[in-house]
Amino acid sequence: MENQVAGWLVLHTEGKEVISFELKEGKNRIGRKTTQNSPEIFIDGDLFVSRNHAVLVVRKNEKTEYEYIIADNTEIQGKPSLNGTYINGNSERLGESPVKLKDGDTIQIGLTKFVLKTSTVAINAEDAIKLAAKVEYTNTVEFENSQAVLRKRC
Repeated sequence: MENQVAGWLVLHTEGKEVISFELKEGKNRIGRKTTQNSPEIFIDGDLFVSRNHAVLVVRKNEKTEYEYIIADNTEIQGKPSLNGTYINGNSERLGESPVKLKDGDTIQIGLTKFVLKTSTVAINAEDAIKLAAKVEYTNTVEFENSQAVLRKRC
């Protein structure tokens, strides 16, 4: 089944409209949309997001189950994003090695956060949105003078 939906990234930023993005098997680029750049998962209005910020690879493992792996770079850039990618409110940015994600993980790119909902848990985009709404908001990594600063939830 080519182009089968393998999961969703659900926008999960406090005070922002909820949007879901389908994840397909293969590379799913995440970044800022411009006239020259059209990533599969685009973030508008966030000044801390690079055009080619991160890539989320979806592939099947030896058990033919989907795996979700994120890296803070792309082949186009060849280097990490300027402001980093963060997982589950941790202020330590992703390094050069990709990280395996699981259902319910929160990914922060710039000041924008997404919750991963896998196709083994959610049956469609509406279900993914409902399930993501039950996930607590994580700490937000903010940026001051080119330094990442963790803002804890109260």
